[in-house]
Amino acid sequence: MDVVVVTGSAGLVGGAAVRAFAPRFDLVVGVDNLMRRDFFGHGAVAGELAELSRLPNHRHHAVDVRDEAAIGDVLREYGSDVRLVVHAAGQPSAEWATGSPLVDFGVNALGTVTVLEAVRRHCPDAVVAVVSTTKVYGAVPDALPLVETATRWEIDPAHPFHEHGFDESLRLDHADRTFFGVSKLAADLAAQEYGRRLGMNVGVFRCGAVAGFRHAGVELHGFLSHLVRSAVRGAAFPVIGHGGKQVRDVLGVRDLVEMFWQFYLAPRPGEVYHAGGGRERSASVLELIAQYEYLIGRPVRFEYRPEHRFADVRCWITDTRKFRRDYPVWQPTEDLVALLLGLHEHWSAAAVVSP
Repeated sequence: MDVVVVTGSAGLVGGAAVRAFAPRFDLVVGVDNLMRRDFFGHGAVAGELAELSRLPNHRHHAVDVRDEAAIGDVLREYGSDVRLVVHAAGQPSAEWATGSPLVDFGVNALGTVTVLEAVRRHCPDAVVAVVSTTKVYGAVPDALPLVETATRWEIDPAHPFHEHGFDESLRLDHADRTFFGVSKLAADLAAQEYGRRLGMNVGVFRCGAVAGFRHAGVELHGFLSHLVRSAVRGAAFPVIGHGGKQVRDVLGVRDLVEMFWQFYLAPRPGEVYHAGGGRERSASVLELIAQYEYLIGRPVRFEYRPEHRFADVRCWITDTRKFRRDYPVWQPTEDLVALLLGLHEHWSAAAVVSP
């Protein structure tokens, strides 16, 4: 029997992985204790879990990734049948982590090591995709030459990163970094050691902004979903600092999950990959608002807060050429228009069901 285990299975990335891999494996094992409600007070994960439970080959375990015994029991139950582990569980907000760094570090760093150690003991031949973040770099991108335009911050055209964005050579040291960035970096480095030192089939995916129509965005996490959700409800979307000109590239969650699949087919132990939408899927917050207004044909309310968040960089564009060199079959398929329209349809329908 071929089994895939997905931690954080009720979240955006985990839920997408469950759906994508259900037809490709005999059994999909989801691990999620619905802790997102503790982080953000939002119950959407419960609804996502209920939908996933309708899949005939999905089995859920309400387990905390910090619980060494419980995680060990899950991996022991399926043993060598486990072919792939997608570790998507985590506390995802830099702002939330500032108030509870012990919980944040426990979930992100200790939880990752707990999962990896359980894989090592019970299914060491499994491929493991670890979801990391570009926040591990802290404010390093802001130390590079940037140019301000009318609507965005941009990498200086004379800099090597301008054409394709930031690659994996970006330095990690001497940077302002949030507690969230610290916990994710610890997890990231530990995962690399399990691959490089112990020879396990572990890959690390440093994600930028990831979006999908099921994303339950809130102010502290998931800005694209939160923008659309706010607009549908008639609420003002908060634009925080940098004149609204901060740039992010956006990757559709289904495209991210496809990266995991390609890695599974030909794993490279200990490799680190940037996972993002690239320059063609980049936009500033102001540009995204304008594009969304054009798509729906009406203005979007927003309020500007001049003080930017700590270590919130002015520009991030992801260079995915390393992954595409190793896995040339992969290309992102969803553009910003498709992602915005998908979110708009989802939140519009949700507003009709429960205004």
